[in-house]
Parts: sequence; structure tokens; C-alpha cells
Amino acid sequence: MLQGLLAALLLAASVAAVGALPPPEEECETEMIKEQLQVSCVEKGLSSIPAGLPKTTGILLLASNQLAKVDLASFQHLPELSDLDLLKTLEIGAPLPQLKLLLLSHNGLESLPAFPGLPGLKVLALGHNQLSQLPEGGFRGLEQLDELQLQGNQLQSLPGRAFEGLEELKDLDLSDNRLESVPPELLSKLSNLNILRLERNRLERLPDGFFSEAAVYVFVYLVGNPWRCDCQLAYLRDWIVENEHTVYTRTTVQENGSDKEVTENEPLRVICQAPPREKGLPIMHFKAACRRLGDEDQEVEGEGKVAGDSWTPSLTPSPSTPGPLHGARRA
Repeated sequence: MLQGLLAALLLAASVAAVGALPPPEEECETEMIKEQLQVSCVEKGLSSIPAGLPKTTGILLLASNQLAKVDLASFQHLPELSDLDLLKTLEIGAPLPQLKLLLLSHNGLESLPAFPGLPGLKVLALGHNQLSQLPEGGFRGLEQLDELQLQGNQLQSLPGRAFEGLEELKDLDLSDNRLESVPPELLSKLSNLNILRLERNRLERLPDGFFSEAAVYVFVYLVGNPWRCDCQLAYLRDWIVENEHTVYTRTTVQENGSDKEVTENEPLRVICQAPPREKGLPIMHFKAACRRLGDEDQEVEGEGKVAGDSWTPSLTPSPSTPGPLHGARRA
């Protein structure tokens, strides 16, 4: 009898102790952001998704925790969830049709996750991971995507259909990768693309016809690449000359103790890095009279050809006399 009474008392005490613990959602901070409930669980040492999150959660921040693996099925009970910031391995086991923003930056991702069940996604941030390659059609199913961030990865090349299915894409960031070349058809289906960031890669040239003629480019970033100014660069030179109002640079400056990004229209900062005699010359001032090897009597000034044709520059002016271009323009 006494033992039973003690057991009952211990049980009651343990229940009371559990009841005294704060509910899981109290580990996180909540506030209203533009009529959405934001729940911030950043740096809470969480090893799993906290239970009891408010059903009205619209923005959920889970970065800097110890989440080894996250399944989006864990958020199915949050019908208003539109923005999700988390880290570590992602599994999409259930659709989240209302999700608009998915932040997976600074994550250590080595391969691209699959993205089924996210038809309403507008922004996908995959910057500063360890991605070294992208599969063809890896973003298929994200038909509404507006912005794709892939900066600061380890991409050296891209398949021609890397962005297949992203016809609504407006902003593509490929800066600070290791791209040595890009396929000519990479942008061919991205007719709504307005912003393209290619700065600080390892590009020596762009293939003929690289920029989509259907797109209206507003901001294009090209600085920081080892552009090689020879006849094969004529396409990029002519494109910059004809679209110089769209060629911008980005710099970070200190203002009131914090970093501020400054964007300026500076096409002259896209410069030749090779050969040595052209180094430092703005690409839009580069001129070369090129002729096919063996055609001693015919010169075609400024007419660049793709690799595989044998062309050689026959004349290159001094960087001190840039002057206007006289080469053939490409539409």
C-alpha cells in the first residue's frame, strides 16, 4: 500500500515537473513582420524541429542550430508558412505549396537537393555552399522561381540545361564560383532574366550568342574574370558596347559602421587580363583585325569565331588609343 502511494506521488511530481517546463515554442522569439508571424529559433542548440510552433507561423528561422537532417514534412501543420531559413541536409517528403522563400545558404551542401512539392517558391538561396556541379534540370518543378542564388560555391562548369524549367527567373547569381566556361544555350530559355551576376569567376570568354535576345537585361556583372582579349572575345566586346548601360559593378563600403553595397554602371571596369599586351584595356575598347589562317588576302576586322576555327589577330591597337570600334556588330 505504501509503495503504491509513493509511486503515485512520484508520478504526480514528475507530471508537475513536466508541466512546469516551458512549451517548445517559448524557446524561440516571435514578432510580427509585415502582417506575418515570424518565429526565430536561431542559435537555440536545437537538434530537431521544435514542437508546438504556432499554426499561424509565416516566417520560420532555424539557422545556426544542430539540425542534422530536416524533412519539410515537419512543417505541413504550418499552412501559412511562406519563408523558411534552415541549415543542414534537406529532405522534401511532402509538398509545401505556400512556401515562397527557402534559405539554404552557408550550409555545407555538397549536392543539390531535389525540390518537389514547392510550386510557389519565389526565392531559393543556395549561396556559399560546397556545390561543385549541378544536374541537368535540377530545378525543374520550380516554375514560379524569381531569384536563384548560387554565389560562393565551387562550380567549375554547368550543363546546358542546368536551369531548365525556370522561365520566370529574373535574378541569377553565379558570382564567386570557379566557372571556366559556360555553355552557349545556358540562358536561351530565360527570357525574363533581368539580373545576371557572373563576376569573379575564371571566364576567359563567353560563347557567341550567349545572352538571350528575348531577355531585357537591366544589371549584368562581369568584372573580376580573366578575360582574354583575342578574336574569340569579339562577341562579348560587341555586346558590352551595345549594352553598356546594363554593365554594372558591385562594391562594399563602410557607412555608419556597417557594410553597404554600392552598385554602379561601369562598363569600362570589365578589362582584359590577357594577352600581356592587352592587360588593363577595357574590353569595349579592344580592337583586333583577325583573319583565317591561310587566307592571306582577306581580313575580317573584329570578327571573333568559336574555338575550333583557326583565327589569329593580325593587328591590335595600343591601349592608349582606344577609339571607336569598327568591327562587325552582332545583333
